[in-house]
Amino acid sequence: MIEVTVSEARDNLADLLGKVQHGHEDVTIKKHGKPVAVMISVEAMEYYERLEDAELARLGADAYAEYLANPTAARTIEEIMAEDATQSAAE
Repeated sequence: MIEVTVSEARDNLADLLGKVQHGHEDVTIKKHGKPVAVMISVEAMEYYERLEDAELARLGADAYAEYLANPTAARTIEEIMAEDATQSAAE
């Protein structure tokens, strides 16, 4: 992964875009030494979107199974997603 400052990204945008598009590199842009953005290829973004869709489908199936097992105790998908986000943040 390539790491650049905001100034370097501004000065070398075309070159960095070429590396992302053709060289299959990811670029992390830092501001004051901290990562603030990442440039990734369209293919990588599509892959991450498919992963997100699969995860949402899994959460939906879990919610439905929970509802079928005990309709009065079932949680909403929003509650399950919030719980999942809390667990992920703790890891």
